[in-house]
Formats: sequence, structure tokens, C-alpha cells
Amino acid sequence: MRRAYGGVVIDLCGQVLLREAMGHHQSGGWTFAKGKPKSGESPEATALREVFEETGVRAAILARVPGCFTGSRTRNRYFLMLPIEDTKHYDSETLAIRWVGRDQAAELLSRTHKVARRARDLQVLKSALALFDSLFGLGVPQPEPIRHDNVTQASLI
Repeated sequence: MRRAYGGVVIDLCGQVLLREAMGHHQSGGWTFAKGKPKSGESPEATALREVFEETGVRAAILARVPGCFTGSRTRNRYFLMLPIEDTKHYDSETLAIRWVGRDQAAELLSRTHKVARRARDLQVLKSALALFDSLFGLGVPQPEPIRHDNVTQASLI
């Protein structure tokens, strides 16, 4: 199996970035940005590039999400990331992006029809949120959530 690397982007208010893949009936709907490395590209560089290309968000890596998450053709590793800039421009592989709370992220990922993909993405979310909580502390009062503009391809035209 080939390796793929991706990012789980969570802002300081706990909002999770998800992307809806173009042709979601085939690809599974809402998910995280990920992809295969280019020749000589490090896992971290691959994950940052894929997040930027597929969501338009420039991010910084905080840590590697524990675990290796198997897909149908790839073994996937993810990095927990903080957003730096949202350019509102992403590639043609993405239909839309959304910033959502934890519960809504789980609900959107649960809509995936492919059982293995759904289970993988829900486990990635669980592991990333646990890591986020360990880095930023549970029970700490959180600021008011940032209102991100949820973007679709149609709104960019």
C-alpha cells in the first residue's frame, strides 16, 4: 500500500475544517484533506500542500495525530494543524469547505456511505480531537467560536 498524508485543521475555538470532495457520491462526501507525496517530498510537506490545495487554508503543523489509518489503497497519516490563512481558493477536487463544531464534524463524517472510509475518518477525528485537547487543555473556557465563511465552488465564481 502507498502512503498518503493529510491534515486535520482545528482553530483555537475548536472549529474543525472539513472538505466535501467533488463527485462526493463516489468519494464519500465530507472528509479531511490528504494525498500522496511527490518525489522527495516529506510527510509534513505533503500534508501541508494537500491541505492548502484542497481547502485553500494555509496551516501550521502542531503534532502528528497518533495512529496509522488504512484506506482502500493507502496507509494514511495525519497531522494536527492550526489555520494561518484562509485564501478561499481551492482546487477542483473540492466542492466545498466547512468550519464546524465537533459534533457537526462527526455528524457530517457519519454520512459517508462507504463503511471503511466512514470508520477511518471518524477515528481520525477522535484521535485529532484528543490530541488537540491534550495540547490545549480540557475544561479551559473557550472563546466565542470564530465565524468562518463556508465556501463552495459556486460562491467563488
